[in-house]
Amino acid sequence: MTRLALWLALVGALLFGSPPATAQAKLPIRIGFQTGEVNVLLSHAVAAGLFEKEGLAVTLAQFPAGPAMLPALAAGEVDLAWMGEFPAVTGYANGLPIEILFMERIDATNVRLVANPAAGIASPTDLKGKRIGVAIGSTSHYHLLRALSQAGLKAEDVRLVNLTPANMPPAYAAGQIDAAFVWEPNVGAMERQGAKAIATTKSLGMITGGVWVARKPFVTGSPETVQRFLKAWDAAQNAYAADPAGVRAAEAKRIGMSGPDFDALVAGQSVAHPSFRQTLTADFLGAPGQEGESRLMKHLHGIAAFLVGEKRIQAPPADWAGLFDTKPIQAYLAGASAGVAKGVAKGVAKGASQ
Repeated sequence: MTRLALWLALVGALLFGSPPATAQAKLPIRIGFQTGEVNVLLSHAVAAGLFEKEGLAVTLAQFPAGPAMLPALAAGEVDLAWMGEFPAVTGYANGLPIEILFMERIDATNVRLVANPAAGIASPTDLKGKRIGVAIGSTSHYHLLRALSQAGLKAEDVRLVNLTPANMPPAYAAGQIDAAFVWEPNVGAMERQGAKAIATTKSLGMITGGVWVARKPFVTGSPETVQRFLKAWDAAQNAYAADPAGVRAAEAKRIGMSGPDFDALVAGQSVAHPSFRQTLTADFLGAPGQEGESRLMKHLHGIAAFLVGEKRIQAPPADWAGLFDTKPIQAYLAGASAGVAKGVAKGVAKGASQ
């Protein structure tokens, strides 16, 4: 029996042939997330008890940024981690047994280049000789190099200041940098100090977002836990579609923002949360068997080349095929479809008997 067939058999038993999750023993799952990022769906899923409803006992592990999660994944201290594409590629290229299950979100304007108008910066062409805050080796650095290139500039034409995202707003307030390329909530903090956006992911013709990365031994060894996680996440996505403001409340509280202010922050991100079905298309992880031709895979190849150039990794992954694993989602969708068909058939039979 193939691995996918095993997944499908499991889902059928899990979703349709077993007692409700609340009647089962809770399965442990350790989830890593970034405190300096916006985690709308995760915060809602935790606050609304969606994981518990599916019989999961969740332990949350906080990290300041994606790269800090890699040692925890290597040590088996977390099972799933929400991170950007850069640490995912870095970890995989360095031999960590990790895989991307799906893209949690894609951002069009979350990552922005903002500048101080008083420094005479109105567009990227004005950056020559200026001090620019970036997290070296991260997506902000990658974005900045693209912005400079499109403006006819090189990295040597500006002064790069290596800062963590959280340290960029204070550095901007202190006049230590003239511009910065970073994401919410820190980019918004600088805009509230008067910084003006002069470039975004969208304006540069790039893509970026967040992915759910899992340890391979966890996925293969705990398939039922993975399926329960996917079911809870699907519920969070459906809730967000039905009541965006209500779902954002938990994350707004975590960040310490009012509802209207947080709504404005999210609007500035231009975020899209791909459905599981969208995950299996060329725009994201690709259709089964065609992952290598997907837009996300090609994007990750570009990131690997950048990381090699920055000496963050020694070489690109020798085998990219193991980075994506959509079998759990394929199994979940197949099980969900079977459940709908079963429900329809049951309704028809009930109607016929009345």
